[in-house]
Amino acid sequence: PIYANLLLQSSKYECVSEILTVVAMLSADNIFYRPGGRGGEDSGGVASKAAAAHRRFASYEGDLPSLLNVYNAWKKEAIYTRSGNPRKKQKLRKEKGSFAKMSHGDWCGLNFINGRALMRAHDVRSQLSDLCSRHGMDVHSSCSAEMTTFYKCICAGLFLQVATRLPTHLQSQDKKKSRLSRAGIIPSSRGHYKTKIGGTIVSVHPTSFMFGRNPAPKCVVYSD
Repeated sequence: PIYANLLLQSSKYECVSEILTVVAMLSADNIFYRPGGRGGEDSGGVASKAAAAHRRFASYEGDLPSLLNVYNAWKKEAIYTRSGNPRKKQKLRKEKGSFAKMSHGDWCGLNFINGRALMRAHDVRSQLSDLCSRHGMDVHSSCSAEMTTFYKCICAGLFLQVATRLPTHLQSQDKKKSRLSRAGIIPSSRGHYKTKIGGTIVSVHPTSFMFGRNPAPKCVVYSD
C-alpha cells in the first residue's frame, strides 16, 4: 500500500521504469553487504573495503537514488542467468566475449552487494512490471538522466511520509521527551526530524547514505 501511490504517480512523471526498480529494491532487505568486525571502516580491513565499494553507488540525494544506481550498474556491468537453461548459458558466454561483463556472483562480491537480495529485487521488478503492463502502464517510460523528475515523483508518491528537521535549540528538549534508547540516540549535529504525520521524533539511520550529510537537509521523504 505504501508504494502503490508511488507507482501510480510514476506514469504522470514518466519515470515508471525507475520507480519499478526502486520499489523492487526496497522489497529486498539488506542489498548492501556490510561485514562486521572490530576494525570498523577506518581499519583498512574488509569493512572499509565494503564502505569504499558502496560509495560508488552513493547519491547525495539519498538512499532511493542510490538503490537505483546499484540496479542500473548491475544491469550494465553484470550478467544474471538462471541455472539449468543451456540457451542462456550460451548467450552468457557470447556476451562475456563481446561486452566483457562480469558474472552475477563476481560482480556482487567485488561490490559487496547481497546477491540473493538483488536477485529477489530483479524477480519482484519483473512481477511488478507485468502487473503494471496489464493495467495499461508504459513500463518502459523513463526519465533517463533527468533526475529532478524522479525526485518530484518520489515526493508526490510518498507525500504522507515527510519529516522536517528540528531547529538545533529544540533538539535537546525533544530528545528528552522521546523514547529513543541510548543506542539509538544520535548526536544533535546529525539532525533530528519530526514526521508530518504523527509528530514522531526520528533520526537518520546510521546505515543511510544521508547519515552525516552536512548540512543536513531541512526536509526528508522516508520509506520506513
